[in-house]
Amino acid sequence: MSLVTFTSLTDGDDQLNITTENGLMHTPNVTIPWLDPSIPAHHSCDISTKYGILSSIIAAVCFIFGILYTFFGYRFFKAIMFLTGFIFGAVLVYMIILEQDILPPEGILGCAAGAGILLGLLTMLIQHIGLFLTGFNLGVAAVAVILVVVEQFVHISILWIPIGIFLVLGVIFGILSLRFQKTMTVIGTSVFGAAIGLAGIDYFVELCRMALYIWDRVKTVTSSELCWFSWLMFAIWPAYATLGAIIQWKFTSVGVDHRLALRSHREQGANLQQVRAREKKETQQTRYRHLYQARRVKGDVISQNFIHSMQPKLPPAMQSLTALNTESNNEEESTATTTLTHVTT
Repeated sequence: MSLVTFTSLTDGDDQLNITTENGLMHTPNVTIPWLDPSIPAHHSCDISTKYGILSSIIAAVCFIFGILYTFFGYRFFKAIMFLTGFIFGAVLVYMIILEQDILPPEGILGCAAGAGILLGLLTMLIQHIGLFLTGFNLGVAAVAVILVVVEQFVHISILWIPIGIFLVLGVIFGILSLRFQKTMTVIGTSVFGAAIGLAGIDYFVELCRMALYIWDRVKTVTSSELCWFSWLMFAIWPAYATLGAIIQWKFTSVGVDHRLALRSHREQGANLQQVRAREKKETQQTRYRHLYQARRVKGDVISQNFIHSMQPKLPPAMQSLTALNTESNNEEESTATTTLTHVTT
């Protein structure tokens, strides 16, 4: 039998202390990252209404984004890819730096936001990275469910076991997402969106107790017993995700294909290159044609000089004929010279 107590730290955060029957003290780190320090942590089975302002705003935003993910994940493909990268990068960096305790809260938030923006832009601009990360998140969600179920029978104390399972299943689901892009995107956004939305509701119900319980499974630390509504939230997750996947597949994703946008951009680039090559070829042909005309006229000019020099030696009848030919050739010479001048300029 264990005695569960709570102590307030010097910085205002609440911490869970578990005292076992042999007198040993175990203090897992279950500090809620975004909770207001002035609001005490709530660990009983009574629903608390003591919410922080910043925490409530974040929880409400998570709930709204969860609805967007769950029911419109594939339709708003670009926006969802950015949000997937942003949330994954920000949460991962935040939790890692928080565990190391090397920066103040403002520094942790700044680093997390910067990492989230960079990864979000990367997943939005490079489509395959966004698809892989969507599948990876689906694998992470599957591992979270497995770890919670396994914890009810046996406690995993080796940290590398959940980390290894996370990596293996995450990579497998990421590769499957690259192979079956639309199907895995619909399923992945539904599961991830349901998790985000329920995390927001979980804050208003029990101050994110179920979310912290899942995080403790990743860290392989001992947690306190959950309440009945914690398990209710956990049971609603797959049902909510299934409903979102059905609505996406039957309604919101019908007639939408993310590959068409990528294909249209490629076709526009190819058409632009073809037009430029055609214009370049026509310009070269025009220059060669004008150059040929100039060369031909220059030869005519030489022949006209010869005719002018021979004209006085010809009979009068021949002189009249050569005069007519000279006038017509002079007109061609002036036209060709004008064309050559236009091409040169």
